[in-house]
Amino acid sequence: MRVLIVTDVTGYMLGGVPTETVQLVRGLTSRGHAVWLAADVVPRGAEAARHLPLSVPTGVTLRGELRHALESAAPDVVHVMAMSSRGVVRIAPLLAAWPWVLTCHSLPPYERKLPGLHGTETLHYAMRRWVFWPHAMAWRWLLRRGLVRQAVVHSEARRRVLLSYGQDAGRCTLIPLGCDPVLADAAMAQKAIGPAPRIVTIGGLAHTKGLHDGIEALCAVHRRHRLVRWQIIGELRDASYWRHLEKLIVRHGLRERVLITANVPHEDKMRALREADLYLQPSHEEGFCLAYIEAAGVVPRLVGADTGAIRAIGEGDPGARTVPPRDPAKLAEAMLELFAAELPPDLMTRREARLAARFSWAQYLDAHEALYRQVASAATVARASAA
Repeated sequence: MRVLIVTDVTGYMLGGVPTETVQLVRGLTSRGHAVWLAADVVPRGAEAARHLPLSVPTGVTLRGELRHALESAAPDVVHVMAMSSRGVVRIAPLLAAWPWVLTCHSLPPYERKLPGLHGTETLHYAMRRWVFWPHAMAWRWLLRRGLVRQAVVHSEARRRVLLSYGQDAGRCTLIPLGCDPVLADAAMAQKAIGPAPRIVTIGGLAHTKGLHDGIEALCAVHRRHRLVRWQIIGELRDASYWRHLEKLIVRHGLRERVLITANVPHEDKMRALREADLYLQPSHEEGFCLAYIEAAGVVPRLVGADTGAIRAIGEGDPGARTVPPRDPAKLAEAMLELFAAELPPDLMTRREARLAARFSWAQYLDAHEALYRQVASAATVARASAA
């Protein structure tokens, strides 16, 4: 099968859409499919795709660039991995003659940045709703009109949002993201929590990641574990939010306890995970949360807010706790509980089996191949009926 992947997210971005794009390109090419990638650059790891340039951010050149990509690839199916509402409106008429799907990672205002008002949740999110109201209305309009022939989401929470915006349930497919095999180490679960427990979080530095809740929660943890350390690793996405975090850290006297490291190499990120006693994901909003499932393969103790697929990832796991979003007290309670808990010696082995059964890149690829065949077959039938 010939597959053209289209994305308006820069390949220079860390995590998120580029990470999934790499997995999809690798998986499809390893299964014998021919893959083209219309993007600004090819993300590291996706070199097996044939690159077709696409200007990012997209603009008036989008339609012409996509037309060239379609002519060059002559795909059996087009997969729009990410695209703005304006972009979808521009390309939908061009894609009308092609079988195509759109992955919906999030819809406005969810996971959108508002550079300010970080001191109050109510005002911050109320202002964000107002700022992104036109974008939300644009998505509602195009989904209700049926412009998106087939949508893909990665969590049930995201599926509910998409349906509430007007996408037909029969044209929305839930395909969870995968996880790499867990290198289970029985000794990890039995590692004693010393006087200086180490907490690690990986996530973009933006308000929706809830890192300020983590700082509030750390105050309670600090009272019990005076030498606790928390390392936050992430891409800088909002400088105003970073400044807000730094002020909170100073205000609570946690300068020696919290370290924010932006844009660190992959090797350093993995080293931090291997040395962590607990992984914390205090996010307010997630489409899935690849960072959480990746950490689950390394860190025995996991605490996450109930967003994206975090609850499903930790379900039935004695080393995982899921709490409501925006609740620092619950985050602290869960961390303290896990620090004191005695974990099963076979925790990581059981986790490996459970995650492999529910979340795997093989299942992710199987589902995409099945969806591609479905939309391609439906397009063939439609053309035959119109003839």
